[in-house]
Amino acid sequence: MPVYTPTLKARIAIITTVLAAVFGTGIVLTALYDAHRDLHDALQVQQDSVVKLTASQLDTAMSDRIVLLSHQAAQLSGLLAQAHGAQAAAVRERALDTLSAAIPVPAAFNALLVADMQGNIVSNRGTGADVGDRSYFREAARSLAPVVSPPIRSRTNGQMGVMVAVPVLAPNQTFVGLVGGWLDLSSANFLIEILHNRLGTTGYYCLVSAGPKPVYIRHPDPAQARQPALAVADTCGEDDSPAPLEFLTPARPVIARYLMSSTGWELVALLPAREAYAPLHQMQQRFLGMAGVAMAAVALLIWLAVRRQLAPLARLHKVVQASANDLSAFERLPTRQQRDEIGDLTRAFIKLMRDVRERRQALDRSERRLRAVTDTLPSLLAFIDTDERYVFNNQAYERVFGLKPEELRGRHVREILGEARYARVQPFMQRALAGTAVTFETEDSDPEYHCMESSLRPEWSADGSEVVGVHIHVQDITQRKLETQRLARMSRTDHLTQLMNRSAFEGQLHAAMVRSREHGTLMALLYLDMDRFKAVNDIHGHAAGDQLLQTFAQRVRRCVRERDTVARLGGDEFAVVLEDMTQPAAARRVAQAILQAMDEPFDFEGVSADVDVSIGVALYNGGPALDRELMRLADVLLYRAKGAGRGRYEIGPPELAGELSPQ
Repeated sequence: MPVYTPTLKARIAIITTVLAAVFGTGIVLTALYDAHRDLHDALQVQQDSVVKLTASQLDTAMSDRIVLLSHQAAQLSGLLAQAHGAQAAAVRERALDTLSAAIPVPAAFNALLVADMQGNIVSNRGTGADVGDRSYFREAARSLAPVVSPPIRSRTNGQMGVMVAVPVLAPNQTFVGLVGGWLDLSSANFLIEILHNRLGTTGYYCLVSAGPKPVYIRHPDPAQARQPALAVADTCGEDDSPAPLEFLTPARPVIARYLMSSTGWELVALLPAREAYAPLHQMQQRFLGMAGVAMAAVALLIWLAVRRQLAPLARLHKVVQASANDLSAFERLPTRQQRDEIGDLTRAFIKLMRDVRERRQALDRSERRLRAVTDTLPSLLAFIDTDERYVFNNQAYERVFGLKPEELRGRHVREILGEARYARVQPFMQRALAGTAVTFETEDSDPEYHCMESSLRPEWSADGSEVVGVHIHVQDITQRKLETQRLARMSRTDHLTQLMNRSAFEGQLHAAMVRSREHGTLMALLYLDMDRFKAVNDIHGHAAGDQLLQTFAQRVRRCVRERDTVARLGGDEFAVVLEDMTQPAAARRVAQAILQAMDEPFDFEGVSADVDVSIGVALYNGGPALDRELMRLADVLLYRAKGAGRGRYEIGPPELAGELSPQ
């Protein structure tokens, strides 16, 4: 599956747009963050002001009620001091009547009560109870100061409420009782009325009592009444933790707190984040929408600007691609270019392609001249690459292989030469591809003998670091080879008898002795000397002597095997080398056959000559002896035979011959 790669214009536009989007987003986020912070600060200030005002109202109302109770407590001090014995209940009743006449119910309190110093109370609700164990009673008796209780349950009607208690003191400042006002949290009173005021649409107040274990005095959720609250930084039970991106998706409510001076209670005002930051959220949506539209417009403008600016580069790109097949494609570019980097690049490209075209034309002319020269040569000329594929061939390949040069180009050497020929030349090609110049010959006898000389010369890269191909030069040297072989044979052959001459014989003897040593086989060297040859030569002339030598050579040749060596050493001296003998008797048989062959007279030009031969037979079985020592032994044996009467042979050495009797 092809991988899509964006064009340069697209990449530049994308990168520019992304960078603009990153910076724009940063600016937008910074602006939104600042807007959120400013709005939060403004809301906090507003909430602080509201809660302070409300707390002041509560303080004022509570202080007014404490003042009323304190004034009545001073007037009732003498009366309550008489609340002893049987008169105690009547005294409390008279005190309650006085209190009820002075303080309006339920305008100031929901209920009033009077308690003697033992905690026995009487209430305007017509019921009595003992409150001596109540914390507010004990605190008022101890501190001799007004006390506001936390939410408690009434022992007269079971309702939740708050008791405002003021101690009644005798002239000597001793505690004789207290007067109290009951604020029922389920009935209408100033606490309920003030705390029923809403903050916005969804905001609300909660009131937390003082002391080490504060509870909710007032909470919009009735189930939270008298539930434990936080002594510090209470949040009315709401989650006050910020969101990960609080300035984008605010979740933290705006909370303001104020401590009432009259009671020590803490008034908490809470405005939920949804309502508090609703204007900011709407502004964010509009702002983000406008930013998105602006970003799209910027991206489009960037694309159009980049496209316009890179139009010359796009045109140059098309021309560069077309130049792979058309070296004149650069002529389609405008003659006048912009004075910028793209214009400089275009001018440099035009100059480069004009130079390349001229060089290509010069190269084509040079190649045509080279081909014209190489095609006239009979030799095979070629160039192969490192994959052993033809890059160049001259016309001679068509004459040899029947394929035109263009048909050979790109084909593998193995495919053209065939497996057998390729196997012979492949090692040499590997050496050439490794960087070594190689020259070698190949011979073939199918259908007739011919010999080819091949020269392989590696071509190196411009920096000389690696071989990039091999030049091949193959020429037919069959005639030269045949002439060389003929001259070699002439240099090794006696021209009169067509036998080997001394030089060739010595080489054959040395090779035969080497083979005998390597394989441990038995061989023999026979030295032959014609008897009475000089007389025939002197009487009948040199022509007759030459004919005698030729006939003698023919008779000797018939007495040995085809693979045995027969040579004329000079004059009337001959030599025979016998190899691969199993027994010394084989040498004896050959020597005897030569003697018998010479028993018949030699007839030529009406002349009959009787010529004998003496033979020295030297045996060799791979010992340390050198070839000159074996020749000396054969020569000694020859003259021993001559001395013993001629027309016979002598064989040695005794340890190999097995017997010394001459024949």
